[in-house]
Amino acid sequence: EVCLILQQLGKERSIIKTTSCGRVLDAAAAVLGLCYERTYEGEPAMKLESAAISGKDVLQLKPITEGDVLETTDMLLEIFEKRDKCALADLAFSAHAYLAKGLAELAVEKALEKGVKTVGFSGGVACNELFTKLMRETVEAAGLRFLVHEAVPPGDGGLSFGQAVYAGFFHF
Repeated sequence: EVCLILQQLGKERSIIKTTSCGRVLDAAAAVLGLCYERTYEGEPAMKLESAAISGKDVLQLKPITEGDVLETTDMLLEIFEKRDKCALADLAFSAHAYLAKGLAELAVEKALEKGVKTVGFSGGVACNELFTKLMRETVEAAGLRFLVHEAVPPGDGGLSFGQAVYAGFFHF
């Protein structure tokens, strides 16, 4: 799978676009050799988070955005190129830092454009404590409130709950 990823990194049109942070974290886990095959939901991303806990952001990559899209190809390539020169924990942390900072910066930009004072964070990646912490730091540094789930899970369980509430509201 790593060979396939490397081949795709060199071919712009063959790269699969994703709206899922989990898939990007999965790719980083594969590039770092942490998990090549997912045997349960969230496995590669969880292994990447575990590896990152003791790390630091050694790459200090500035997030690259194209419109409302965070570019991740160069980040993955940089991690691959540095995998024999830097500690695994540091590269895993750097992947988290790049994604979290980039997405938080996009959210802050949109919030400020719209005059919104709160940025909500949800989805499966919101179960990742390191990612959530890094997002919170960027959002709060911009003077905005950072909202996370407390009573309802942020992933599919929360989505199901929301669908049930919506159905109940309109059909009962």
